[in-house]
Amino acid sequence: MIVNGLEKWLGVGRADSEFRESSFIFISLTVLTLILTFFVCYNVFVIPSRLLAAIEAIGVLFCLFSYYFLWQSRDPRVAAIILVSVMTSISLLFILGTGNDEFALAFCFLTPVIAIFILGYKLGSLFSLANFIFVAYICITYMDNWSPVYFDTISFVHLTTIYFFLFSVSYFYDAGRRRTMVLLEESNRQLQALSNTDGLTNISNRRFMEKLLLDSQVGQWVAIIDIDDFKQVNDVYGHEVGDKVLVSIANILKVSVQGIGHVGRWGGEEFLVLFTDATEDVIESHIHQCQKSITDYDFGIGRSVTISCGIAPHLDSFNTSTFSHADEALYRAKTSGKNCFRFSVAHKFTENPIQYQ
Repeated sequence: MIVNGLEKWLGVGRADSEFRESSFIFISLTVLTLILTFFVCYNVFVIPSRLLAAIEAIGVLFCLFSYYFLWQSRDPRVAAIILVSVMTSISLLFILGTGNDEFALAFCFLTPVIAIFILGYKLGSLFSLANFIFVAYICITYMDNWSPVYFDTISFVHLTTIYFFLFSVSYFYDAGRRRTMVLLEESNRQLQALSNTDGLTNISNRRFMEKLLLDSQVGQWVAIIDIDDFKQVNDVYGHEVGDKVLVSIANILKVSVQGIGHVGRWGGEEFLVLFTDATEDVIESHIHQCQKSITDYDFGIGRSVTISCGIAPHLDSFNTSTFSHADEALYRAKTSGKNCFRFSVAHKFTENPIQYQ
C-alpha cells in the first residue's frame, strides 16, 4: 500500500530504476523532517531556545523545498543535494551554537553516512570532507572554552535520535537495494528465457537447440522435421494462417516427445527434436505418432498437413556432423514421396523406409 502510494506521488513505477533512488530520498526526507519538527517543538515548549528553534524551523522549510523538487520537478538529484545540505548545515549550526553541550558533536557523524548513501561516493565524499573541515575548525577554535558536560537526559535524546535516524535510513536503503536485486534477477530470468525461446511458437529456438547439440551426452538421437509443401500454405492461405499452422504443429510435437526429448524450431518450417534417451524402436513409434497426429489435425484450411523427418544418431564420433546426417536423411524422406521418415545410413545404421499413409 505504501509502495503504491509512493508510485503515484513520485510518478514512477516500482520497476523503474529511478524509483529506488526517489523513494529512498523521500523516506530520508520524511525522517529528517520529523526529527527537525520534534526538536522545534522541544526547543519551543520543553527547553526554550529561540536560536535552535529557528535553525530547526529553517531546516524544516528546506526539507519541504526538497519535497517540491522530488514531486513537482521530478529531480531526485537536486532533492538529494538539498537534503544533505540541510542535514549538514543544521548539524554544524547546532554544534556551533551549543559547543560541547548536549552531546552536540555526535551530530557530525550523520553527514558521512547519509551523504554517501544518497549522493554516491564521489559527491558524498566531498560533502563529508567539507563537514569534517568545519567540525575540526569549530573544535580547534572553541575547544579551550568548552567545559566538561555530563551525559544527561538531552544527551541521551540526541544519541537515540542519531542512532535511529541512521538505523531507519540504512534499513530502507538496504530494503530498496534487495528489492532492486530481486527485480534484476527476475529480469535476467525473463531475458534468459526470451533468448532461448522462439517468439512465434513459444518452444526452444535454434540458439538453444544448438547449445544442446554441442553436448553429445544430452541426447542420443536427432530428428529434423520439415512441413511438406508449407510454401503452398502461405501462398494460398496467407502468412497469418501459416503462422497458426506452425504454432499448432509445434504444440503437437512438444506433447508427443514430452519426457523423452527436447523440441525446438530450427528455422522457417523446420523443427528439430533431440531425443534424450530412446531406442530406435521408440523413435519410430513417436515419429509415427507425430505424423499421424498432425495428419489427423484440423488446421481449419480444408486440407491436411503432413511432415517429413530425417533421423540420425548423436554420437561422440561425429558430434559436429550430426545435423548434416539428419539433413541427408530428411532429403531422402522428401524424395521418397514426403509424409515419411528416414534414418541416416551413417555408421551402418539401416535405412528405415516406414511411411505413414
